[in-house]
Amino acid sequence: MSNIECPVFHPTIEEFENFEAYMVKIESQSKGYGMAKVIPPARWKARRKGYKDINPTITHPVRQIVSGLAGIYQVILISERKMEYNVYKKYAKKRDLSSELTIEEIERKFWKNIRYDPAVYGADSDTISLFDKNTEWNLSELSNVLEDGLKPLKLNGINTPFLYLGSWKSMFCWHKEDLDLYSINFLHFGKPKIWYCMPDSENDKFERFCRFHFREEYAQCKEFLRHKMTQISPTVLKAAGIKYHRTVHNPGEFMVIFSGCYHMGFNVGFNCAEAVNFATENWIETGEKVRKCVCDSDCARIDMEEFKQRLKENRSEGNPHKRIKYA
Repeated sequence: MSNIECPVFHPTIEEFENFEAYMVKIESQSKGYGMAKVIPPARWKARRKGYKDINPTITHPVRQIVSGLAGIYQVILISERKMEYNVYKKYAKKRDLSSELTIEEIERKFWKNIRYDPAVYGADSDTISLFDKNTEWNLSELSNVLEDGLKPLKLNGINTPFLYLGSWKSMFCWHKEDLDLYSINFLHFGKPKIWYCMPDSENDKFERFCRFHFREEYAQCKEFLRHKMTQISPTVLKAAGIKYHRTVHNPGEFMVIFSGCYHMGFNVGFNCAEAVNFATENWIETGEKVRKCVCDSDCARIDMEEFKQRLKENRSEGNPHKRIKYA
């Protein structure tokens, strides 16, 4: 497996106050990794009163059925009924592994047993945000190009965050974000996530590999990787000469995935994360030429001419929005 971790950033209080400018800064230093970790200033808190009182409804739990062999898998998602938080928490806690296992042992166990004992993932829950209002980097209040180009429109999971309740072995498959946007994921509490990500320079090689091994899926949809059903092990990627990076995502940390970068990961045990998409000005050209899945009517779409017009209006002189100055 790749032993090169992604870059880790520690913003100052002043840097933390300007989200978009900081994203531009860290991308210039770490785009070649596909992802970066951001550890907030010590005095910052996402939710000052803690999480004992939370009770989000898990609106779209899915059971993840894995098939395949030798590190090349397909994941079928079976929808489950809505679940209350305490019901899912009880389920997930029962699945937690021994605390005596190291993170490396847990990682090996995941890939060795990926086809067995399918997990239920509480993904894409659009009930509430767990951040305090008006706190820096509240994912429902991020100031960025995507928000200003869509305003006043709100698109679930695009410019409004989703909650993710995880359990041991629940996973997200290899994919790029909708419309090749950036994404940011904050782990509120619980066990870590393990992430794998490749820089966009590996996209052609990775896509050729997947088209070869999933020929039927490719024949049905040229953008089948956007279905988030394809899982390839790091061992197989390494053997194929596909470059990737890995990191452990701990509670209280942000993970940033850069535009157009394939990534996947899994949950070490019971946890709760929140994620949303965003964009910098670098994304606009990408958004105009991105390849979309045509077989999914729910696939995110943005009219880029309208987007650019809204962005211009919302960032025009005299608008109360603080204009971002790029170095």
